[in-house]
Amino acid sequence: MSKITLNYNEKDYTLEYNRQSVRMMESQGFVLEQISEKPVTMIPMMFSGAFIKNHRGMKRALIDEIYDEIADKSGLLNALMEMYAETISSLTDEKEVEGNAIWAVVK
Repeated sequence: MSKITLNYNEKDYTLEYNRQSVRMMESQGFVLEQISEKPVTMIPMMFSGAFIKNHRGMKRALIDEIYDEIADKSGLLNALMEMYAETISSLTDEKEVEGNAIWAVVK
């Protein structure tokens, strides 16, 4: 899956989502479809949620400070939405899998 690298005040951050971070975001009220209806709520949740996987426990004030300093916020938000969608797709995408989980409908 995709990830974003970010450097702020000479410190590197890796922003990405996985199923656990998306589950946490959703449990806190994040709904992607509401981003245009509630941008002041959903955009900061989407940005801070991208820190969960690799930088859990970061202070919200620092995350907000980083967001305030980012150029091309529109491009960043598009990248975050694509990354979020990739994570959701990983639940349902069909792919070749070798493993023990085989299912069948029995009548």
